[in-house]
Amino acid sequence: MRVLLFILFVTVAAWAAPIDAKLFEEADKEAYYKTIQQEVEAAAKSGQRPEELVREEMLQLAKVRNAASQAVQIERYDLTALIDSKGDLKSYYDAVSALASLQLRVEQRQKMLLDLHTKLVFLKQRIENIVKEEKPQLLSYQLQFAYYKLQQKSIEARLELLQTHKQEIMKVLLDVLPLLQCDLLTSIDSNLVQNDTVIEKSLQEKVALQIDLEKAVLEESTKIESLQQKNAQTNAKYQQALTTKIILKIQRSLCMLQKRRNKDFFEMLDEIKTLTTDLSADERPLFSEQLNVLKALAKEVFGTTKLFFGATWHESMAILSELKGFFSSTLFVVNEQPISLSSLIKALVLIVFGFVAGAFYKRWIARISRRWPDMSQMSIRLMINIGYYLIITITFVVTIGSIGIDMTSISLIAGALSIGIGFGLQTVVSNFIAGIILMFERTIRIGDIIELSDTLRGKVTDMRIRSTTIKTWDNVDIVVPNSSFIQNNVINWTLDDLSRRLHIPFGVAYGTKVEDVIKAVLEELAESDLHYISEDEAKRPEVWMITMNSSSVDFELLVWVEWNSALRPNSLRSDFMILIYNALYRHGIQIPFPQLDLYVKQMPSETLNKG
Repeated sequence: MRVLLFILFVTVAAWAAPIDAKLFEEADKEAYYKTIQQEVEAAAKSGQRPEELVREEMLQLAKVRNAASQAVQIERYDLTALIDSKGDLKSYYDAVSALASLQLRVEQRQKMLLDLHTKLVFLKQRIENIVKEEKPQLLSYQLQFAYYKLQQKSIEARLELLQTHKQEIMKVLLDVLPLLQCDLLTSIDSNLVQNDTVIEKSLQEKVALQIDLEKAVLEESTKIESLQQKNAQTNAKYQQALTTKIILKIQRSLCMLQKRRNKDFFEMLDEIKTLTTDLSADERPLFSEQLNVLKALAKEVFGTTKLFFGATWHESMAILSELKGFFSSTLFVVNEQPISLSSLIKALVLIVFGFVAGAFYKRWIARISRRWPDMSQMSIRLMINIGYYLIITITFVVTIGSIGIDMTSISLIAGALSIGIGFGLQTVVSNFIAGIILMFERTIRIGDIIELSDTLRGKVTDMRIRSTTIKTWDNVDIVVPNSSFIQNNVINWTLDDLSRRLHIPFGVAYGTKVEDVIKAVLEELAESDLHYISEDEAKRPEVWMITMNSSSVDFELLVWVEWNSALRPNSLRSDFMILIYNALYRHGIQIPFPQLDLYVKQMPSETLNKG
């Protein structure tokens, strides 16, 4: 493997070619060009290169020579006319128009630079990664690269000169602005009125000609060509009148700028901006740039703060429009539905609102439940959980709809989730479903006394959608998954009937009368302070003989107790066992214990004597 990599590296290095920087960076480039020309001519004479390739290389070399010999210069605007005019409004506007034209040239050069950069990157990769088949064209590629590089340097130098000249014009405009002759505003207003008349008349003529042209097209008349010419002339007349109106309004806005009437100034800019939308595609960029020049002048005259507050409405609307475009731009696409930043923010707000509404709903139910003391805690918890998850579900559906995603497309996500549930989320989902079942079946409720095993008994203090909290008699909170209540047997001491029968086992020694045992225990129970059911004939205490073991006769006390007494089953059982012990002790009834009788048939001493 290493050998193959080494061979590949050597092959690439052998055919790779560096950029010949001498073609565009050498101080004495002409001498280098002559050397290349001699090499190309010698190769042509010897027949080493095809004639087409030689012609292409000589043509590329001529272009490189021409680009290298060109002097960097720009067409400059004559500022002396503006300075000598002593504030003439027309000369001032001409300078503004010249500055706008200069900025358009700058933008054009910048676009050219981007285009040249793309070409240079492509050629550089082609030269550095040239293959064997293209090796004869390497010089042509190098010359082409050098030509673009020289063009790039020339444009960059021109851009620097243009930027410097822009600053010069802007400085003169600011210096001459206070001297601007704005005494002839009435003439500007009268010219505007006359120009509006021309525009209105031109529009009427345009509409009439368009109607006639449409009619001629339908009738296939021979007047179509003449009507088209008239329409073009009328449109040119309209464009000329519209251009004149914009120029007059710009001159008027310059006077407002001189008098620092910032509100009127920006209102005028809005009018001009509206008018430029009707200009032809050739004229619109120039006048749009003139508006930018006016804004730049206003920034210097009013200052940044004053400019902002003076243009509060107009500039703020432009900023809001840009922000709207930014937030509404597409970030990504889901199911052919574009998702923008604004839709994501709206979805986030809806989700937050949904969770906040759910939290307020919980508090509201908890607060109003105090007015209904007879309502069980389980009913309150059921109302809270169902309402909360219903709000969250509705919020999710509304959020998906607000983004614009069709709910039918969620089926794909649901399918993916079902696979995930099948492999990794079985327990979570089973607990979730079990929680819903428990809430609606109400076989276990908050406040119930339940028993899951011999070691897990207690009172239900909280029920959630995934788990249930049980507080044991040792004041320990145990969180039990809801699926445990569905899959296992659960003893609920307080599900339906509040009365429960307890079985209290005990034993007595052989030889004790059964009647005495029953009488002693029942009399002691009747005289005790323990709470049990004694009035109901079907639930009166009883003593049953259960079995006869090897060392005792076993009995059971069966006693019915109410729910309040069953809160702590172990403690209650202990109370009854103490009562039984005291009853047996008082009546002299022996409580047996395991014992073993040993009968000796022959003493060990007698066995030894016989031996």
